[in-house]
Amino acid sequence: MNDKNKTYDDPRKIIASALVEAGDMNKDVVYVSCDSSLGASGDPFRKKYPERHFEFGIAEAAAMGQAAGLSISGKVSFITAYLPFITYRCFEQIRDDVCKTKLNVNIMGNNCGFSVGSLGPTHTVLEDVTVMRSIPNLIILSPSDGPQYRAAVLAAVDIENPVYIRVHRNKTPRLYDMDCKFVTGKADILKEGSDLTLISTSSMVNKTIEAAELLKGKGIDAEVINMYCLKPVDNNTIINSAEKTKKVITIEEHTIIGGLGGIVSEVLAQNSTAKLGMIGIKDQFAVVGDYQQLLDYYGLTPEKLVSRIEKLANKL
Repeated sequence: MNDKNKTYDDPRKIIASALVEAGDMNKDVVYVSCDSSLGASGDPFRKKYPERHFEFGIAEAAAMGQAAGLSISGKVSFITAYLPFITYRCFEQIRDDVCKTKLNVNIMGNNCGFSVGSLGPTHTVLEDVTVMRSIPNLIILSPSDGPQYRAAVLAAVDIENPVYIRVHRNKTPRLYDMDCKFVTGKADILKEGSDLTLISTSSMVNKTIEAAELLKGKGIDAEVINMYCLKPVDNNTIINSAEKTKKVITIEEHTIIGGLGGIVSEVLAQNSTAKLGMIGIKDQFAVVGDYQQLLDYYGLTPEKLVSRIEKLANKL
């Protein structure tokens, strides 16, 4: 439920503005779109810098090759499309054309998680982190609110490695100031606590904070971490918090197989004796429904998170 006292941002509008801002600051920034020049954050850039915009229709693999070629020529490429098509359909090009040579290509995957769940399981992608983090040299950014989306786009301009930015469709409450910075390989502790650690990313961060407030009313003091950079991951923040609380629970709008849960489990297995629980999607394809219906169905609303967290914490 929306809180009238909070500021809500549309990620696509924030990114649209940030792309123009990046283009204003750097004449080498170019925008490559795949049947998405109007609806996927690129229209303001296209109108202001038409000579720096390239539309490829549904030829995503060709577009990724073009983005790589532009980067080789000294340009800073931003390429966007619906998430399944810009990642899975272009996997070979991302791996071979972009990442092997560490090109400054910034891939924006629109509509992660259940963003467009009503369009069915082809468009509902719950495995993108699992797939993309397997590619060497690729940095994965997973913003949680409007200011972080802006910060991610502006930071990507200067990151020499390829960057993958996960973009959620739904409006989100603002957690950060608009001038916040995105630091690669870092995470933020948004709420300190002593009883257990809750680690979340993207759309689930705000819901995790709400759940933590509800848990506080039950006498449970939860620490909340926003893991906004999934690769490289902030090992130190995970380990330090885990050693303090001894119980860690990950929360994500993504499969727990290789997603945030998998990432944190790899860190803890090598560095800590803390116990780990995972909240997310199990090994299955998504059912069809609107966003709020799917959150409720998969137990990802703040109220249902509280119940799941309590049960997991009691088992750990």
